Amino acid sequence: MNSMYNFVVRQVLCLSTRQFLITSRTYKSNLSFEKLFPNCKSLEVVSGPIKSPTRESTGNEKFNGFIPTDKLEIAHRHARGPGGQHVNKTLSGVEIRFHVDSATWIPDSIKPRFRDMNHNRINRDGYFVIFSDETRHRLLNQGQCLDRIRALIREASIVPKGLSDEEKKVIEDRKRVASNERVMRKRIQSLSKHERRPSSEDLG
Repeated sequence: MNSMYNFVVRQVLCLSTRQFLITSRTYKSNLSFEKLFPNCKSLEVVSGPIKSPTRESTGNEKFNGFIPTDKLEIAHRHARGPGGQHVNKTLSGVEIRFHVDSATWIPDSIKPRFRDMNHNRINRDGYFVIFSDETRHRLLNQGQCLDRIRALIREASIVPKGLSDEEKKVIEDRKRVASNERVMRKRIQSLSKHERRPSSEDLG
């Protein structure tokens, strides 16, 4: 009797376990993607495999802000200015340099303007050089250098728009008015000098 009872209990437990596994596999929460967006494909089908962003320039795209540190020459220097023994013992200053023409992470369309705007930072070998020792921490100084490089590249990527015909006309009118004012000032100065000169009657 006990063996029969135990057998029945085991069968019931086995069936209950199977039913639970089947239910848990098919159960979807009310917040699941399929229930929130019943007419939409899954995220994996829609978006496809996740791809890493393109790191190198093909010439015409915009600068995405990414600066590969493995493409930079990073050196540590003694910080300048006051700081006591800390300045003399630690190399907290950071110098970063890179070759502008071979920097594949800068779009080619930006490079000419970047060179023109930063010619005083580019040496004769074509290397852009920047240095920071504003803090006593090497990583912070390196971050400041990278932020400055990023800002300069973005600044160079902004091409000034051309002037409209109306704006050109306004500029020409202002130049004409300024030129007329200069002529009038010269005439007034000439007359003033002439009046200050003693006349022949005064000399006589």
